[in-house]
Amino acid sequence: MRVSTSMLYDQSTANLNRQTASYLKVQNQLATGRRMLNPSDDPVAAARALEVTQRRDMNAQYLDNQNAARDALRTTEISLSSLGDLLQSVRENALKAGNASLDDGQRKMIATDLRQQFGQLMSIANAKDANGEFLFAGFGLAAGETQPYEGSVESGVAANGDQGERLLQVSAGRQLQISNSGYEVFENVDRVGGGKQSIFDTVRNLIAAVETPGASTISAALPNALGNIDNALDNALRVRADVGSRGVELDGLENAGTALDVQYQSTLSVLQDLDYNEAITNAAKLQTALTAAQKTFMQASQLSLFNYL
Repeated sequence: MRVSTSMLYDQSTANLNRQTASYLKVQNQLATGRRMLNPSDDPVAAARALEVTQRRDMNAQYLDNQNAARDALRTTEISLSSLGDLLQSVRENALKAGNASLDDGQRKMIATDLRQQFGQLMSIANAKDANGEFLFAGFGLAAGETQPYEGSVESGVAANGDQGERLLQVSAGRQLQISNSGYEVFENVDRVGGGKQSIFDTVRNLIAAVETPGASTISAALPNALGNIDNALDNALRVRADVGSRGVELDGLENAGTALDVQYQSTLSVLQDLDYNEAITNAAKLQTALTAAQKTFMQASQLSLFNYL
């Protein structure tokens, strides 16, 4: 079989190209730290890595949602704590006003303090979260309304929100309640004697009794007023405990999600990450082979029939 000069040249060129490509591939692997530069390098591992990456990204979204849920619950818990402190102060004022030795002027001073506390109650009911969303508006406000609760001691309080409770997907199988409706917190409170009475009406009725001249009105109204305040306190504590239990659940979900993230990262490392010791050794071998291929190419490119004359 005759081997022409051009055949030797072509073979040397092809070998040089192969060696160069192999060497550059290892160099790219070392630069990126990745074993697979293209899916074709290992189709099975590439498909598995894509699946694990998608699961990791979904888990990361759940972790982000858990943080958002925790912030929402923490903000709600702070408002409920403020509500409990306020109701306790209202109760103390009610007891002071019930003192039969006080005159109308002294009771009027207590009534002024109660009116200020009513304003604080309205502020808590219209509190917002870090995103500017009302905490106790449910899913949203009625058309044309600007805040969940509006009114005064004289006119009463109107509710403009709904009874919706916002949910957030915090794991693959769990949607967590991250808000409480104003109805649950401020309106759905047991009344002494039966039925329901809002916290607003409880405080309004107390103010009216305290502002009425003479001690007889507040003395008659005091037992029911204290009972209704206590019911409002119990309701606020119940809601707050429920919020706290959801926070505890979030802690467990976060621990599980964090562990899962570590597992996903470990699996991806096995599938994608480069064995540097093996790659460096391979690079040295390929560099030696490339140098030899370059010498062979140079020799082949200089061949001519005149070399044999």
